[in-house]
Amino acid sequence: MKFPLSFLMLFIAAFGFSQDLHFVAFSNKSEVEYYLENPTEMLSEKALDRREKYDISLDFSDIPVNSSYIDEIKSSGIEIIGISKWLNGIFAWLSAEEIQALENLEFIENISSFVNHPNPTVKQRKVKKINTEKPHKNLSSTDFVYTNTQIEQINLQALFDEGFTGEGITIAVIDNGFHGVNTDVGFAYLRENNQIKGGYNFVKNNDDLYSEGDHGTKVLSTIGGYIENEFIGTAIGADFYLFITENNAYEMPDEEVNWIMAAEKADSLGVDIINTSLGYYEFDDPRYDYVYDDMDGQTTYISRAAQMASEKGILAVISAGNAANQDWHYISAPSDAKDVFSIGAVDFENNPASFSSFGPTADNRIKPDISALGVEAAVLADNSISFANGTSFSSPIIAGAMACLLQAFPENSLENLKQKVRESADLYENPTDQLGHGVPDFNSVYQNLLSVDYAVISPKVKIFPNPTADFIYLETEEKIENLQLFSFEGKIIKNYNSTNHLSLEGFPSGKYILKFQFANGKSGHQQIIKQ
Repeated sequence: MKFPLSFLMLFIAAFGFSQDLHFVAFSNKSEVEYYLENPTEMLSEKALDRREKYDISLDFSDIPVNSSYIDEIKSSGIEIIGISKWLNGIFAWLSAEEIQALENLEFIENISSFVNHPNPTVKQRKVKKINTEKPHKNLSSTDFVYTNTQIEQINLQALFDEGFTGEGITIAVIDNGFHGVNTDVGFAYLRENNQIKGGYNFVKNNDDLYSEGDHGTKVLSTIGGYIENEFIGTAIGADFYLFITENNAYEMPDEEVNWIMAAEKADSLGVDIINTSLGYYEFDDPRYDYVYDDMDGQTTYISRAAQMASEKGILAVISAGNAANQDWHYISAPSDAKDVFSIGAVDFENNPASFSSFGPTADNRIKPDISALGVEAAVLADNSISFANGTSFSSPIIAGAMACLLQAFPENSLENLKQKVRESADLYENPTDQLGHGVPDFNSVYQNLLSVDYAVISPKVKIFPNPTADFIYLETEEKIENLQLFSFEGKIIKNYNSTNHLSLEGFPSGKYILKFQFANGKSGHQQIIKQ
């Protein structure tokens, strides 16, 4: 028999075995120098490439947690539910007696409870519900009519027309489950092209990604779903990792622990973008509830982790939340983190969705950053197209669009790209608490970035032949001091000294970016196609 969570907690408390969720912070780490000298022991080559691309140094937070500390805690009978190298500690449900025992260990720095309100007012909880949707429709239209609104509203077609679909960009989707992604027709394109690279179910601690819920399925579809002439996501060329962190049975803060572990795993795998259509402020046990003052980007563990992900060179795209009509009203964690891209929701006429949560953050920063379609957004699940409501869908629409932009301009910093997107939005000069800077225009961003770079190239640099089989030649009016060849993923392939004859022999066929640095300090880039 399955008992309600509230009943189980009362039962446990009555018999003196009450446990609360805690974070146990360690005082140090071991083998720091070894790991810094051997970074592939802790991070993938792809993760290290991302750090190099953005000039991000490895630091203490990258070092794994001391395994002997983990073993000692486990030997005491304590069940560890999560380990965080970024925060340097473990998460566990602890009784008062277990806390006392841990405090006697010399490597424990401090122990912090997730409980915010020891004596809360009892209130009736709502049934957990992630989104609402309209009835399913038949797959019988043409010209991607189901997704035209969400593509055209942000003017993303211009990037599609140039061939930018997120190819070479890796996105981690963190959600409640991906039921049907392994079988549904709308994800055949991803499966056939080997674009689902893996993932993990942190709720059940196994590799079963395709059970649980289908909210993640719908979220993924807005980025990577594809049915010819009927449905297209915003980045069907991207690669994906799928992580399940949301427990469909209850709403408790251990789901945040799952999220932190997923974000750290995504970092180690080298993902470029994280999409999270999840947010936290109220729990089934009200002692863990947050208050608005906690939405400062620094208080909750999940927001601290989201900020760290951003500082590792990951673009974290986060739903602002659907609480505008609720007592809470505001954005939720982790959308309050400083450097995440927080996304609100609008209808097809750019009006605020009635449910889209309000900013600003508790420390008065503009959040959400921008907004996209979240009212009747087209999604895929159960081999059908339906229309769903929520910032759950405006967020991945933007995540995919940002993947296309990253592909188009791999040498740009994430902050520069985010700022250009903000500046393109319809409310940039007068941001609102509910929509932030409003709905962006990705064609405007694309043209703006092109004009900055190409203005210093043409007619000063001529490249031929392009496409090419082996060699390219350059004619220039000004001296070029440095040339760099980038992959479309943004990795530096080769540095060249000033020359007018470059060899591409031995390089795989595909698209590359050649970046120029002129003697006068100006720079530019141009696409090269290797046949």
